Amino acid sequence: MIPAAFLLLASAWSINHQPIDCFVKDRFAQLEIEVKPALDVTSVRAFFKSAREDEYHYVQMALTQGRFTAKLPRPREKAQSVTYYIEITGADGTVRKTPEITGQVAKSAEACASGARVADAGPDGDVRVWASGGSRSKPRDFTGVDKVLREGEPAGESASSSSSGTDAPPASASAAPAPTPLPAQAPSAAPFRAAEELLEYSIGAEDIVKVAVLGHDDLTQTIVVQPDGTFIYPLIGRVKAADLTPKELERKITTLLAQGFVRNPQVTVSVQEYRSKTVFVVGEVSRPGSYSMSGRMTVLELLSKAGPTSAAGVEVVIVRPKVAVSGPLVPVDPSGAPNADVANQADLIRVNIRDIQMGQLDKNVLVRPSDTVFVTQAARIFVTGEVRNPGAITFWPEATVRKAINTAGGFSADAATGRIRIVREVEGKTKEIKVSLDDPVQPGDTIIVKAKLF
Repeated sequence: MIPAAFLLLASAWSINHQPIDCFVKDRFAQLEIEVKPALDVTSVRAFFKSAREDEYHYVQMALTQGRFTAKLPRPREKAQSVTYYIEITGADGTVRKTPEITGQVAKSAEACASGARVADAGPDGDVRVWASGGSRSKPRDFTGVDKVLREGEPAGESASSSSSGTDAPPASASAAPAPTPLPAQAPSAAPFRAAEELLEYSIGAEDIVKVAVLGHDDLTQTIVVQPDGTFIYPLIGRVKAADLTPKELERKITTLLAQGFVRNPQVTVSVQEYRSKTVFVVGEVSRPGSYSMSGRMTVLELLSKAGPTSAAGVEVVIVRPKVAVSGPLVPVDPSGAPNADVANQADLIRVNIRDIQMGQLDKNVLVRPSDTVFVTQAARIFVTGEVRNPGAITFWPEATVRKAINTAGGFSADAATGRIRIVREVEGKTKEIKVSLDDPVQPGDTIIVKAKLF
């Protein structure tokens, strides 16, 4: 099996991609790759074929939320497997590609091997693909293909209305024959540059940035951005950095230094520590508090840092404030009741972690600066009386009286297995209900196992 992730250091690029081990039949598959620096990239293409094919087809990948994404057509079950690789072309004509990766085709996400990375589901809408050669033959064992173009053929005006939004290449793109990459003409980088600058991290107060000028060690500075969003830099004085991306700040400093201070300055700016944009995690986690955002972060990535406790429930509430905040907003009051004030100040987004774990990766929400992620407590069942380990246990949807008692250590020697009661709140009133071992239980139930009479 392919490793969970790999990182290629190719020339001046870092290429980070999560290999896909399993594709779901008759479902569009979403591919994603991160290339840094993205501004030096002019074309990214994903080549793919089934196990029964010799020739690759490819789709163009577009920059979305700081990463290059594309979707592949729907594989049929008889495809058996999908082999793919991703090719990156730089502005200087340099071409790099990932290793070939093969993932099996399964009937469903649940049928994929345990621990396998399942391809995310892509949006609906047929895909426009390119053939690696002069033909217009469709890829074998795939459906959901809108049109096949010859290698190097531009998509034309109609490509802009493609449903996927990721398969139209720049008009001047040309392709290298697969699977051996050859030098390619570099299309215009403008579409990628504009998108990346909108999505790239913007500098803020308290961030630590490093400014370096090639050949001028005295101008290489590690700087803390002040609360007003500015810092002092040699020769040029106070510089406003707040709300600029590192690339924009590079251009600004370059322009200022070139005004009689340094001839043809070569400036680079990098963020050393991300402090200005934070999210908060509270509730049933081991490490509650604020977390810095370096860019794109999903709710699962954030939870992996905060460490949910064993008492955490399957639901997470993202509190997204409508106004500026300086700390977390908790959606419940100390009694556990909904906090009306917070509901008026923010939008509440409910995320079911179990749905994400079952393959619904579109529910893995991207968090935003100043969000509060509230991890709810799992519902409880209480088991008392003649059991080995009485106390509270975590509720789960398939729980029955028998399973709950087994979780509490089983019956004690004095237990009357036919005298089991549940205390349950029904319409605001507490009732004691006689139950059998295979009856289902509900959150908040108290199971009472009585002792033998003699």
